[in-house]
Amino acid sequence: MTEDPPKRRTLSLKPGVQVTRPLGPQPLAPLRADKPRPFRSPRPPKETKPVERPSHGWKCKPCGAFFDPPVEGPDDEVVRCPSCNARIGIAGDFRLTPPAARLRARPMRH
Repeated sequence: MTEDPPKRRTLSLKPGVQVTRPLGPQPLAPLRADKPRPFRSPRPPKETKPVERPSHGWKCKPCGAFFDPPVEGPDDEVVRCPSCNARIGIAGDFRLTPPAARLRARPMRH
């Protein structure tokens, strides 16, 4: 009833391989108790900067990047996101009040 489990096969190196270091974990280096640790003063608290809202007026729906559409120019000019290059709409649609629903960008609230 006290059968030992079968022994596992021992892994070995490929024939002809030279062992250059001992296999297994490296021994731990002893701690040096004779050398005291240098004193470190506590770190000063980090200064928190106020969160700045983007000054841009629009946010790209596909990637979330902020941008400003062209203010001047032809109304049929295609507007693309400066980050992902997605076609967002036509410049004339950005100038409408309220903006057209077909734009792939949303206005940012200030």
